[in-house]
Amino acid sequence: MELDLDDIEKEVRRIRRDLHKIPETAFRENQTSDYIQSYLKKNQISFEKNIAKTGVIAEIVGSKQPDDEQKIFILRADIDGLPIAEETGLDFASDNGNMHACGHDGHMAMLLVVSKLLKKNAKSFSGRINMIFQPAEEEIGGAKKIINEKPDLFNKASFLFGFHIWNQIETGKIAINNGTVFVSADTFNIEISGVGGHGAMPHKTVDPIFIASNLIISSQSIVSRKLKPGDLGVITFGKIDGGTAPNVIPERVFLEGTIRADSSKNREFLVENLKKLTQDITKSLGGSSKFDITSGTGPVINDQNFSREVSQVAARVMGEESVISIDPVSVGDDVSEFMKIVPSVYALLGAAKDGAAMHHNQKFDFDEECLSLGVQLMLSLVDEKLN
Repeated sequence: MELDLDDIEKEVRRIRRDLHKIPETAFRENQTSDYIQSYLKKNQISFEKNIAKTGVIAEIVGSKQPDDEQKIFILRADIDGLPIAEETGLDFASDNGNMHACGHDGHMAMLLVVSKLLKKNAKSFSGRINMIFQPAEEEIGGAKKIINEKPDLFNKASFLFGFHIWNQIETGKIAINNGTVFVSADTFNIEISGVGGHGAMPHKTVDPIFIASNLIISSQSIVSRKLKPGDLGVITFGKIDGGTAPNVIPERVFLEGTIRADSSKNREFLVENLKKLTQDITKSLGGSSKFDITSGTGPVINDQNFSREVSQVAARVMGEESVISIDPVSVGDDVSEFMKIVPSVYALLGAAKDGAAMHHNQKFDFDEECLSLGVQLMLSLVDEKLN
C-alpha cells in the first residue's frame, strides 16, 4: 500500500481531538457513534449501526484475487468514555463532565483512518475486514451484546486484532505478550443483614458493620494465603454503604468491589473463596448475607501463534528493539469476550507523555506520536494476513 505518512499523522490527530471533545459513557455514545458513521459515509465504507445500541460495524471486502477460502479479519476499537471531569488543560479538552481518560479516542481515530486507507487500497488484498466500534467497554457489557447480536461474524472470523494505548510504555515501543495481557475483571455486591438497635447496647444487636469489617480484613487472606505465590490476584472493596447515625447500629450494610485474576482458573478460585468466606463469617457472627457477581469478563490472553506473527510484523514496522513483552497488567478489558471465539492479539501501544497521569485519572493524556505507528501496524497486518 502506498501511504502518505504526513497525511496520516495529521488526520489521525485531528480525529482523535474531535472525539476527545465529546466523550460519552457506556451505551450512551450517540454523538460519538454519529461521528463514526459520518466519517464512514464520507469515505464510502459500508456499515451497520445500532449494534449493541450505539456500536458500529464497518465492512471492506478486498478485490484482489481471493483464496479458495475467504478470510475474515476483525479490527476492534472501544468507543466509550468515563464519568470523570477532565483537568488536563488541553485546548481540545472535554467540558461535558465526561472524559476520554483511557485512550479510546485514540483507538477510534486509528481505526477510522485505517478504514479509509483500506477502502482506497482494496485492490491490494483479498478477504474481508470488519471494523468493530464497540460501546461499553468500561462497564464490561458491550462485547457480549455484540456477540449476541452478531454470532456468525465471530464464528466465521479468522483473526482479531486490537490495541490499547498505554502511557506507561515508552512511545515507539509496543508490548505484544505471548500469553496474558490483562486480567479478568468481576464486580461483586454483598448484602450483610443483622439486627439493628441502639449503638450503646451492641449486645442486643447483630452488628452488620462489625461483620463487614471482619470480612474486609479476612478477605485479603484469600490472596496472601490461598492463592499460589506468583499468581496474580486482587480483591478490592471499593464501596461501603451502611448506617444513618453515629449512635445507631443499622440492619444492613452493602459492599461493592472488584476481583481480578490472571487466569480463568484463578478467577473462579477467588470468586468462590470470597463467596464462601462471606457466608462463613456472616453466619459465625449471627448475621445473614447475599453475594452476587453483577458483571465480569475473563482475562485477555493472546493466541500464541498469532502473537508471534504480529511481533514479526511489528518488528518490520517499528524495529526489532521496539517489540517487547511485559508482565500481565491487573486491569480488565472485555475484548476478552471476542478472544474466546477468535484467534486474537491485543497489543499495548506505547504512548508515554511527560506530566500525564495514569489511565482513569482526570489528568490522563498520551503522546499522539503513537497514533500513526498504530495505523501503519494495522495496515501491515492486513497486508500480511490477507495478501
